[in-house]
Amino acid sequence: MTRIRSNRSRVGGTHGLREVLGLTLSKHRLQGGLSKARSIVIWPEVVGPELSRMTRARTQQGNTLVVEVTDSSMAHFLTMQRGTFLRLLQEKLGDQSVTELRFSVGRVQAPAPAALPDVLPAPDQARAEAMTQHLPASASPELQRATLQAAQAITRARRWREQQGYAPCPVCGEPHRQQPCRACELTLQDPLVRRAAANLLRDPTLLAQLPATLGLSGTDAARYLALQQLLDQLDILALECVQSGGAAHYQDYLHQQATHYLQLWHRRSNLSRADWQALPVKARQVLESR
Repeated sequence: MTRIRSNRSRVGGTHGLREVLGLTLSKHRLQGGLSKARSIVIWPEVVGPELSRMTRARTQQGNTLVVEVTDSSMAHFLTMQRGTFLRLLQEKLGDQSVTELRFSVGRVQAPAPAALPDVLPAPDQARAEAMTQHLPASASPELQRATLQAAQAITRARRWREQQGYAPCPVCGEPHRQQPCRACELTLQDPLVRRAAANLLRDPTLLAQLPATLGLSGTDAARYLALQQLLDQLDILALECVQSGGAAHYQDYLHQQATHYLQLWHRRSNLSRADWQALPVKARQVLESR
């Protein structure tokens, strides 16, 4: 008797089961749904226990994760930090299935006011309160309380990282193990940020306009890149001034670049005599010898 060999390959073991499961999910269009469900489930891990009580990932529309929050003040606060939360979410997902976050006021119930488990030290409390200064004067007490609680949670997390020995990121200032932190490292590679940094080298007054196009994190990154380049230039120019015997053209250019550096460092155009103490030692000594 002739045996008829089946064309269907035998499926066995974990590898085969995984393939069958993948084919089944794709056939019934469930794989995309599972991917979207992951972003919703992971969201509380991204924002932490404090903020997860005031937010709820509702749905993923395409590559946009829609998050409901307690009120408009919280939505504004989280939108300002959107870049950071997005990068943390992508790291936990391990992919780029979510490329945008949208915050909207939903049915999330604001937590009942309660005493914090531990009182923040006065400097940390002042730091948290400073983060709520964007609130309009007409904001209700409930909005003010929710925003302050979120700011306190962020401040408390920062204090914990500082206690673990994390150093402030030179770009965003938040304590991290990696320097610059992973989020800022990615931002520093953005072509738009690098182009903005080149413009700041020529005109530091453009710094005030950058948040509208790059956001706060992008602005900090562009400022950091420009300051690093100016530091290198100041060292070279200070050396040239000494080797040339104080040639006037080197002195003038050094003074111009030093002014640009200080304007970016202090984030303002008008400089006082005391502001010049922030200048690197070599450049300051050369300029003081004029």
